[in-house]
Amino acid sequence: MTRKWKARIRVSNGAVQEIYVEADNHANARAMIETQYGAGCILSGPMLV
Repeated sequence: MTRKWKARIRVSNGAVQEIYVEADNHANARAMIETQYGAGCILSGPMLV
């Protein structure tokens, strides 16, 4: 079952952004975020919304 996850990340220009992804579990949400924005970009989360 797909769930919505929230995370705070640092984007390439140094800004902090809150993003949302839909994934089946925490590990998949984290992998999706790091694939799109780069490894080590996550400041907090992902947290279930």
